Amino acid sequence: MAPRTWDRILGLDVGERRIGLAFSSTLSVGSSMVVPAGFLEVHSREKALIDLRELAEEEGVNAVVVGMPYVNGMETRQTQKVLAFARELRAALPETVEMYGWDESYTSTSAQGLLVDAELKHSGKAKRGRVDAVAASLILQSFVDAHRNLGMAPGALLI
Repeated sequence: MAPRTWDRILGLDVGERRIGLAFSSTLSVGSSMVVPAGFLEVHSREKALIDLRELAEEEGVNAVVVGMPYVNGMETRQTQKVLAFARELRAALPETVEMYGWDESYTSTSAQGLLVDAELKHSGKAKRGRVDAVAASLILQSFVDAHRNLGMAPGALLI
């Protein structure tokens, strides 16, 4: 079975104050490139949903991958919050946009390590926003790699 391809995927690292953003674009021969795309400040849930819907429309997104915060494979209160937000986003997006939940275990920790290794020393919101964007790109890259290498993304939760 050949891997499913999308023209443009939006990856999300959903937090209560910020949502990290990343995009994947299909390149030649089914390969893709994932890049961090900043973050969205969450002032209200409703405004975040509107902003994400508008971003998806502007960018021509065909799929959204939401990082699901499991701890040792188990659901937590935060997992339930993110899933509830993802379901609201699902309802706000056109039906043609596919949505997936993907285990984001330790991506924020990995993102912080990558930024430290790259010696990007910023403080406050700018640093936290960069961590969120890099975490979103790690989530999306993991999803894309699993899908490309296995012809599917095992463990993906269709939302």
